[in-house]
Amino acid sequence: MKRILSNPSILFLIAGNLYCIWYYKKYPEDFATIVWIYWFQSIIIGFFNFLELLTAKNTSGNITTVNKSSKELSKGCSAFFFLFHYGIFHLVYFIFLLVDFNSSSVQKLVLLLGIATFFLESLIGFIRHKSIEKTQQVNVGLLFFLPYVRIIPMHLMILLPKFFGITPTLLFLVLKMGADLLTFRIYNFIYKKRSENQSTY
Repeated sequence: MKRILSNPSILFLIAGNLYCIWYYKKYPEDFATIVWIYWFQSIIIGFFNFLELLTAKNTSGNITTVNKSSKELSKGCSAFFFLFHYGIFHLVYFIFLLVDFNSSSVQKLVLLLGIATFFLESLIGFIRHKSIEKTQQVNVGLLFFLPYVRIIPMHLMILLPKFFGITPTLLFLVLKMGADLLTFRIYNFIYKKRSENQSTY
């Protein structure tokens, strides 16, 4: 626990989620603002992953897709293909949110504070990953898919109430926070573990 709490990145992640929970508890009628904060959090995760792909230097020599037998891609192609892939997903998601959640009612200051908190979380994580990369090789193919490990459970927790006609409650926000923290840990564990083992591939 002490080791976890010594990581500023996860502290900002916890702070961002607690901020959203506090705001929803105070203004339960404004669920739209919370949903848009989480959409931007997802965009931020993808943006920094794009930067990680684009700036990856300490690799085993070739940037590959998710398995070793797949065709090799340059760093630039991997990064921009991820950007396209991830961007299409979020564009469709964006249209869905515009239809189902009234963006005109979003509290802009609340939104900006939430975005800033999650941005700092991802920025610190990016810096830590670049530090790991100095001494350990990175599996860029796996890095291509790791953001989905984080964002899919997160968005399921937010969208399931909508699909099943359930009124959003604090329980779903708490579950979202739990999913966020769990997948954050999985993401970082896999990143570090695969980086340590990359030299054996």
